[in-house]
Amino acid sequence: MGSSLRESRNVELSCLYYLKTSFASDWNDITLVKSFKDVYTKTISLPIVCVSLIDKSNPALEIGSTTLDPRYLISVNIFARSEGQRLDLADYIVSKLKDGWVHYTHSHVSGDNTTLDKTIDGRDQVTEFIGDSRLDFGNSADEKDLHRHIISLRVRKAS
Repeated sequence: MGSSLRESRNVELSCLYYLKTSFASDWNDITLVKSFKDVYTKTISLPIVCVSLIDKSNPALEIGSTTLDPRYLISVNIFARSEGQRLDLADYIVSKLKDGWVHYTHSHVSGDNTTLDKTIDGRDQVTEFIGDSRLDFGNSADEKDLHRHIISLRVRKAS
């Protein structure tokens, strides 16, 4: 019997998987990571896209209900080689995410925490793009921060 990951991790991993497969078919040499620690290692070169779930809210489904309607805040950070590439990647990512993606429930076989199995379990839908902007750290910034962009979006899991 396997062990399933919790919903927050499934939302994050489903988004990562969707972008990974999209980049694989449409772009060359994009590194996709889920941790800033990975972005700043010397072994990974630009361009890099870092996707992470950074916040979750749990509003009630309706007034007086104890059923929650979780909303997840996903941050997509772009670390580009140039301003043009930054803009192209930002537009591409928004165009891919706007329609949502397949939601997977991820699990791993008992005793094996390195391999994840995934099962389709609905869709993740974008309910709001909160931000889509350049981050300016100035000309003296680290090479990886010279052409930075952040896209923030609110997502919910739909059946």
